[in-house]
Amino acid sequence: MPTWILTLLLGMQGAAAQSVAPRHYPTFDTTDVVPFPFDDARLLDPRHRNAGGVWVTPNAQPGMRLPLFIYLHGLNRARIPRRWLHGSHWDMRTIVGPMVADGLVGPMAVAVPTTTGDSAQQERTIYPTFDVAGFVRAADEALAPQGFRIDPTRVIFSAHSASGCALRNGLFAGVGSPAAQTILDIDCCMNAGFARVLANAPPSQRVIVVYQDWMWRRGYNDFINTFLSLSARSPNPDARTLERWQMQGIDVHNDIVPIALRRWLPELVPP
Repeated sequence: MPTWILTLLLGMQGAAAQSVAPRHYPTFDTTDVVPFPFDDARLLDPRHRNAGGVWVTPNAQPGMRLPLFIYLHGLNRARIPRRWLHGSHWDMRTIVGPMVADGLVGPMAVAVPTTTGDSAQQERTIYPTFDVAGFVRAADEALAPQGFRIDPTRVIFSAHSASGCALRNGLFAGVGSPAAQTILDIDCCMNAGFARVLANAPPSQRVIVVYQDWMWRRGYNDFINTFLSLSARSPNPDARTLERWQMQGIDVHNDIVPIALRRWLPELVPP
């Protein structure tokens, strides 16, 4: 089978998992996260403000035009504002920060649009009709006072879990959008319909799908067969990647996020 349609079977047991997962999770507060408004009326509970949050890696210097990594979280039943940039174990800074310290990634901005409203409680409604270009502009404006700008030609649009489970919402708002050069699907819903949309993305748009099959049973065979078949017929098949991580544990659905980013961000944002 050609390498560009190969489903990678990577064992993630013991020491193998440690080779790609962060070695430590520092404790953070939220003082270095820049909050900004973005579609607050639709995305947020009325008690909350500033759906956007962006953080710049410590290796960035004012005056730089930075690649932007956007991460859409899954269901937010606890309605946590700016989740995944809110100072807990599951925080983008605890994942990307050690990669910067290890010299694995170049300067970049990491942004999380959060949703805390009623739409965040169901996979059918999370991140409704998300405006990718609008979010990139909003993050750029939020960083401008610090002397940073976003490079609009280097935007990675990523989603995890339920944010990739509705064709009108979340992840799929980025598929085909000229505002996103790379789509990174991390353990989202899987069926033939989703595979068809992802594989038929514009040839210039890179699509990477990473999943595990230990937790959350999904339509793996239909997704895999459709994605690989259509990718093989794409004008740019090298821009399509499907990876299966063989994992075990009580929370591999979340554990796959740092593993996937440790695997892909050094290639997408090299030092």
